[in-house]
Order: sequence, then structure tokens, then C-alpha cells
Amino acid sequence: MITLALSTSSPALSIALVDGAAVLARHHELIGRGHAEQLVPQVQALLASRVPQRIIVDVGPGSYTGIRIGIAGARALGLAWGVPVFGASALSLVAAQAFAADAELAAVWALIDAGRAQVAGALVGRDLVAASHGLLAAPAGDGLPLAGAGAGLWGLPHLHADHPDAAFAGHLPDAALLPPQALYAGD
Repeated sequence: MITLALSTSSPALSIALVDGAAVLARHHELIGRGHAEQLVPQVQALLASRVPQRIIVDVGPGSYTGIRIGIAGARALGLAWGVPVFGASALSLVAAQAFAADAELAAVWALIDAGRAQVAGALVGRDLVAASHGLLAAPAGDGLPLAGAGAGLWGLPHLHADHPDAAFAGHLPDAALLPPQALYAGD
């Protein structure tokens, strides 16, 4: 199924067109601010007249404004194209990248930079469901690997220190998909 995936919950503007785990087209750029101005033009350039069969949007946790921009954009595109829109946790996307790099992992602490020197995260298993999330003061002492931009804030060894990447949305099973509604770090 051809899926347009969007992630605007972090300093990265991440857009991908995927068919299952295969990435057909990808734009992933650290822009800091300006997601609202760049989202639609970048989607238009990436799609090159193709229309996806569904949309998956990163619903957070992450930047309050970024999350809302992504969800509003995904809903508008879904309405215009008549395709369903699903949400995905930013933490599931971070974990999907870690599992794609190391198929032997049983679980990973997916961590994002929640702003103001805070880290939000969740323990994510092979099912890629980030069942619960929240602000963390330090990683759990369980010896499990860390992944995501939040891991870099702690200066601890990590599998990757990347922001959520839409290219990994195709790795998410249906059980990891959510309604297209915002998840904030404090929820």
C-alpha cells in the first residue's frame, strides 16, 4: 500500500512515500522552524503527481506547534484525496529505525528531545507500539539500548540520535497506528 508519511514533531521536516518498508521517495531535513511554510511544497515535490492510498502522520510527543501542523496538513490532504489518515507515535518511528538497523533487538528505549533540556520516551518492543510515554529524568537502569535525539542529550551510548524519520513509517504494523490526534509529552 502506497503511504505518504509525515513527521513535523521535531526540528526535522520528514516526508516519505513508502510501499511497505520500501522507500519510494524521501525528504528529511533539519529545519528547526518553518514546518508550516515548507510542508505542502515539499509534499508536492515529493509526490510528483502520485496520490497515496493512505497517510500516516507523526502525532508526537514533540513540538506542540509541529505536531499540530503535521496533523492539520495530513487531515487536509486526506480529505482532498479521499484517503484515510492514521497517526503514529514519534517514539514508534524512532524505535522502527533502531530495529531496522539491528534485527536482533528485543526492545529499545525510544527517546526524543522534548525541548527545554527535557527528554520524553517510552520502552518499545518489536511490535513497535509505544504504549505509554512521558518525560524522563534518566534512562531506566535495565541495560536496554537507547535510540533517538533524546539519547544524545544524556550523553550516553545510543544506537542512533536521529529525530523521527518518516521513511520508517512503512515498518509500523497496523497495531502501532493511532488516531490522528496529538500526543504531548505531558499527557
